[in-house]
Amino acid sequence: MSQSNIPSESPIPALVNWSLLDDPNILQQCQDALRNDGAMKIPNFATSDGLNLLKDEIQSCPYNESKQHYTAWQDQGDARYPSNHPRNYKMHSSAGFVGRKSLQQTQRQLGVSIYEDDRMIQFLSSVANKQLYRSEDANGSVYSYRITSHHDPPWHFDESPYTAILYLQNSEGGGEFDFVPWCRPSQSKDDIKGHDIVRQVLMEGNTDEVRHIAAEPGELIFFSGAHSFHRAAPVTGPTNRLGLVLTFGEEAGFANSRTVRDANEWDPKDASCLIKEDGER
Repeated sequence: MSQSNIPSESPIPALVNWSLLDDPNILQQCQDALRNDGAMKIPNFATSDGLNLLKDEIQSCPYNESKQHYTAWQDQGDARYPSNHPRNYKMHSSAGFVGRKSLQQTQRQLGVSIYEDDRMIQFLSSVANKQLYRSEDANGSVYSYRITSHHDPPWHFDESPYTAILYLQNSEGGGEFDFVPWCRPSQSKDDIKGHDIVRQVLMEGNTDEVRHIAAEPGELIFFSGAHSFHRAAPVTGPTNRLGLVLTFGEEAGFANSRTVRDANEWDPKDASCLIKEDGER
């Protein structure tokens, strides 16, 4: 019997290899990688059963086609700066999202269960060398993205200080995690270093500082999305790229601003374009 046909009352197979997080060598490697390279990676974190079950869960949900025209800070810019300033540079973007509210409507809430497991936040706090807190964002705390070949995922800074991505499915081509590690010292939209990297990458097309991670299904990536300029590279081929995104704050009670929540349209009730798995709009 395939995993997608497991009866709902059956015990849930292990979704991820939690034991990897108990290995002190892996912890040290992840701490070094985050500090020195800007991102850590744990291969084979999701089990084979977990990959199948999580993909089935996400693909059973309605998803939102979010199409935006905004800045790298996920807003409409700042009138204090000239129109040709990086702070006001806008780009067209598009992506598919399944927000937390939709994931919580699934029968087993598998994606949410990984986010809520204390072992995850305890390990990532140790990697970051600071206490992290789960986001209280109703939709953007834990969500899934669905990237297809017609999408154009944006370069951006996150409001959430830290982000983990569990990769579930690759497309035939593209889809690398592109990022400029630790390029913005603060989380301020006025940070000159943030302006400089937007000018360099987006306005001048200079990608000398951009690094790439070609993550495989089952791998867990962790980085500081607030301090590292990043995107999911466009994909090619008919297969969707799927990932489960977990976000964390540095203070209790963290949540995305209203501007970012509206820009990403995670909630099906507020989505400009809601699509079901069969393609019905």
